[in-house]
Amino acid sequence: MSDSQENIKSEYEKSGVSSRGAEDALSGLLKHVLPTRKFSKGYPLAADIGYFANVIDIGGGQGIAFGTDGVGTKIIIAELMDRYDTIGIDCVAMNVNDLICVGAKPVSMVDYIGCSFTDARIFSEIGKGLAEGARQGEISISGGEISQIKEIINGVDLIGACIGHVSLEKVNTGKDIQPGNMIVGLSSSGVHSNGLTLARKILLGETLKEQKKNINKFEGRLGRTLGEELLEPTRIYVKPIMEMLGTSIDLKAMVHITSGGYGNLNRVENDNIRFVINPSPPVPEVFKLIQEKGEISDAEMYEVFNMGIGFVLIVDGLEEFNKVSTISKKYGVTAQIIGCVEHCQGKEVTIPELSLIGRGQKITKTK
Repeated sequence: MSDSQENIKSEYEKSGVSSRGAEDALSGLLKHVLPTRKFSKGYPLAADIGYFANVIDIGGGQGIAFGTDGVGTKIIIAELMDRYDTIGIDCVAMNVNDLICVGAKPVSMVDYIGCSFTDARIFSEIGKGLAEGARQGEISISGGEISQIKEIINGVDLIGACIGHVSLEKVNTGKDIQPGNMIVGLSSSGVHSNGLTLARKILLGETLKEQKKNINKFEGRLGRTLGEELLEPTRIYVKPIMEMLGTSIDLKAMVHITSGGYGNLNRVENDNIRFVINPSPPVPEVFKLIQEKGEISDAEMYEVFNMGIGFVLIVDGLEEFNKVSTISKKYGVTAQIIGCVEHCQGKEVTIPELSLIGRGQKITKTK
């Protein structure tokens, strides 16, 4: 690779995560996977592959929603702290938060643990977190797999697959979004489970030795240690969203803000709309710290991290927002108006005060 090519790599890519590489890999996978839809005759999919979750039409107007996700490199934070009792919450959260985006009620999850060792204490702690996540997400853990693959993995990897149910007439992929709709952000609990590779290397150091040394360092701006901040469990939004879906609130779309940041809004099925994030919500201190210490651009920060908003709802207007806010508050979640929907050619997200624009899940500076 030439010096000029190296210079255009993002800090995230330099930390070891290639978004562009992932897109190429996905394209190579999908060209073979997409045609398999024809193999399950009589059970069509109700959403496009690439949305947060999909739904199988099982007849009688009912659908089974399903999805899969894991905790990524957040498990390394758990390893550094030798504390595994919350990482299961993250695994449940990443799955159920995706599932509710299609309007489904999560029902059950299975977990997969790939490992290079089996330690009763560690696995008990992982189970404790899974149980707490299940309680918060109102699901059961109905099975799983422990795979001892020392030749492939060094440590532990934690992944889940979740199912739920939804009436086909209520499957939500954002098709009803209209210009003039309001964008509502629901507060995150912190970094959640995305961007941890970059956050860890910026806040703790490049090497494992540095990370072990700094993991328990107290950070006054955060009011706790760096490890405690990074290990904070991903917020689970199931209870407030399920309550909203059970009322007259017309949720035009539900979007989980994960890797890709606000670019996830572009995953909705509607076209010719612009999501204008204005005013930009207050940024939690942990993200300010990451940006300052790592000298990360605004564009990359808003592409990699949730920046304080873990879930987004699209609603009609102020009356609907007030209902959303009341329900969210019951569950300790702050809801705030963060923008509106406009008409445009194509589909994009803009953050005017930072001169940022997002097409697909790529966020760039406009000037």
